[in-house]
Amino acid sequence: MAGIGLLLCLAEALQAQEGGGQAEIGFQQYYLSIGSQRIANISGLALTYGQFLPDVGLVSASLSPALSNDQFRTGDDYLRLKGLPWKGQHWNFSIGDFRLPEQLLAAPFTNLYFPDIAGRGVLVEATHEGRTIGLFYGTETIANTPRVVLRVAVPQTLAGLYVRQKIGSRLILGARLMHFSNNLAALASTPSLLTESSPLRTATTLMVDGLYTIAGPLKWYGEATWSASEQNVPNLATRRTPFSTLAGPLVETKHFKLRANYTFENTSYFPLLGYNLGDRQGPFGEVTLRPVSGLEVYGSASEYQNNVAADPTAPSFRSTSESAGASLQLPARFSLNGQLTLLDLDSRLNSGSPWDKSKNQQETVTLGRAFAHHNLQVSARDFKQISDISPQRQRSAEIQDTLHVKHLVLGAGVKVQRLVSDDSRTNLLYRGMVQLNVKRLSVFANIETGSDLQNRTLLATNTISTTVVGASWNVGRQWEFQAEAFRNNLLTTLNPQSIFVLQGQGVFVPGTLAALNQWSIYFRMSRKLQWGKAGMVADLGQYAIARVPLKGSLEGFVMERLIAGNRPAEGVPVSLDGSRTAVTGADGRFHFSEVPEGAHNVGLALLELPADFDPGPNKEKGVVVYPNKLARSDLDVIRLVSLQGKVSGPPDVPVENIVIRMAGTQRYTTPDSDGNFYFYNLREGDYTLAVDQKTLPEYAVMDQPDSISVTALQGRAA
Repeated sequence: MAGIGLLLCLAEALQAQEGGGQAEIGFQQYYLSIGSQRIANISGLALTYGQFLPDVGLVSASLSPALSNDQFRTGDDYLRLKGLPWKGQHWNFSIGDFRLPEQLLAAPFTNLYFPDIAGRGVLVEATHEGRTIGLFYGTETIANTPRVVLRVAVPQTLAGLYVRQKIGSRLILGARLMHFSNNLAALASTPSLLTESSPLRTATTLMVDGLYTIAGPLKWYGEATWSASEQNVPNLATRRTPFSTLAGPLVETKHFKLRANYTFENTSYFPLLGYNLGDRQGPFGEVTLRPVSGLEVYGSASEYQNNVAADPTAPSFRSTSESAGASLQLPARFSLNGQLTLLDLDSRLNSGSPWDKSKNQQETVTLGRAFAHHNLQVSARDFKQISDISPQRQRSAEIQDTLHVKHLVLGAGVKVQRLVSDDSRTNLLYRGMVQLNVKRLSVFANIETGSDLQNRTLLATNTISTTVVGASWNVGRQWEFQAEAFRNNLLTTLNPQSIFVLQGQGVFVPGTLAALNQWSIYFRMSRKLQWGKAGMVADLGQYAIARVPLKGSLEGFVMERLIAGNRPAEGVPVSLDGSRTAVTGADGRFHFSEVPEGAHNVGLALLELPADFDPGPNKEKGVVVYPNKLARSDLDVIRLVSLQGKVSGPPDVPVENIVIRMAGTQRYTTPDSDGNFYFYNLREGDYTLAVDQKTLPEYAVMDQPDSISVTALQGRAA
């Protein structure tokens, strides 16, 4: 504790600095076990520091020393400078741990998921207007525990150079050259990181991707990757496949949405250790129709196969999936949702083995109604699997309710499940949730008990179940105490067949999750410090983000609603839970990565909204984010226009006191001395302007009608 006291004294001295900044000093304790076997006992500090320096940029640092099972470990340790103006560019420098997205332009498809590149080394980046150039070098790292993130270096070296360029208002291009080098001797002791029976010794990839707006809501995404690799054993494949491609259209309007793509990825497409990326080809498409208000019809289809190099010794998988459903808003505040999913999977160990075939079919129906402070839902599911190995049928019914009362949220549900197979049984699954927020105290619990049979099928809806009980207490504006107990349970059996199918649904399950049936206890005590004007901007949402061990991502589009048609809105700030903000790009898209699983609110950042926009009908939405999945939520804005007019009269008659009123509103204005008058911040539409006769100069009369109708449109003078 003497060391913490010394650090607190140092932090107090920072408040005398000029400029503005923030710091946080914390002590954390984490215990992890599988059953009665202790896996980790971690004690350590978490130190973060950020200082804004005028004309220099933001200097930030993080240091997370810890003792894990009596061995010294580190977490996210880095020193960064962001936004340094130099030679016409803004420069970012990072030494230590860094993160990069796997794709320069995030592929806008729900059937694909790409993890971030996590490394420890050096990252340099220069940006100016629509161009970004960067280079990096380091060792790949992964998190060794799901709660206290300690970065563990894996035996893979990464080096790369990338460029991202916006060309005009319709085209965005990206290119990256990257080299991977594996230490095969060290990999032999960490088999959970391997996804191929013959690991690569080295690999080099060159990727080019782009997003082009063809016309209105029609866009096209394309990606081409060349890769060359050196394997540990001779290549037994009958043909080489150095190229990988991904391409497809996107159409998104109020009543129609279409996303489709064809992907071809070879085994060295992106050989990041710990993830199974590549070796897949096939088409995917999804469509959503909203013909009338309250009705949504949707469907998707895909057909995939692996072993694109036709290796006779490698396992082969083929899957065909179709899904269709509808959501309907019924009278009396009822909502109905139904879905049918078909999935066929064929697999074999090698070219000489017979094909094992599995046909899966699932129907689900959900009926919900909100009343008073309740939100009640009843659902039913029927699943059939026809297979020579394990035929089965599952039927289930579930009822759940959520109650909101002031500071208290309560939720409960029970699912009855019946399995008919060689080992038939009936079981119950219980879910419970409570959240209480009283001033500075927050108590929460999410509990699930029982076995969910649905996640034992190829039509799994989740891979990880997290049960958590905890509390947080803010003492003043500086001290915070947290205590939490977690249970992380791997629901889906990790086998090549399930991983192959989950990938087709945009879910990637790293092999390191195989030991995630764990119990853990976590405690943290921290103190926050702020100084200077800039330091008073505190991000209170960081605690919510840090406490969830598994994360997904969230994206969407902000559209301008115009009479002439909808179009993407660029430069619109979007807020996530009131704590994180992203700004839309030229295509109207915003993206949040590393979003904790669970319910969130995403909406327009109204306090930062540009003056020429008004919030649209969809200014805020609730969305649920699942681990390793991409959630979607779209928002609307309305662009504002202006009207200009003139009042004319004899030269000696003053007009600046004449009142011009806008019919049907409380708005009015007066002309200047030349008779010019203006109305600003109007929505598109028809307006009637009238002269208030009572404000005319003495003895003055109108020689024309005292009112006029005018239409205000974006881009047209009125």
